[in-house]
Amino acid sequence: MRGKILIVEDFADWRDLLKGILQREGHEIEAVGTAQAARQYLAETSGLDLAILDIRLVETDESNEEGMRLLAEIRRDHPFTCVIMISGHGTMELQRKAFREFHAFDFFRKEQFASEEFRKTVREAVEEATRNRRAAKDKDYIRGHRFEQWQRDQGQ
Repeated sequence: MRGKILIVEDFADWRDLLKGILQREGHEIEAVGTAQAARQYLAETSGLDLAILDIRLVETDESNEEGMRLLAEIRRDHPFTCVIMISGHGTMELQRKAFREFHAFDFFRKEQFASEEFRKTVREAVEEATRNRRAAKDKDYIRGHRFEQWQRDQGQ
């Protein structure tokens, strides 16, 4: 299954590597280097299946967790979009925070990009986003259909 994926990684070499890997898998990729560019893209797009976010979007700032803030925004504003967090300095504390507080789909170190496990996780995230989006549409359709039936029943 092909997915619509956003990559947010400030280091161009990692961003290009990840973009190439996922394009070869057949996915539609948008790759940006800043949280601001990501927010702009998110405001202009719909149907995003997966966002892959670097935790630290400014590598020179050790305390920077801009990716975590972006994760929270995506979970709030794009409920069907799955998020995989990535880091070159992934600590267990950051992993737990990503999962517990913000419900990230998964967490990988950058060295794992070329692994089959990473590619499999991307496929699973895209499938889950698609399945959840479809289920919500079906639920809305059924709700609307029930309301129309109720209206017809009231008219009789």
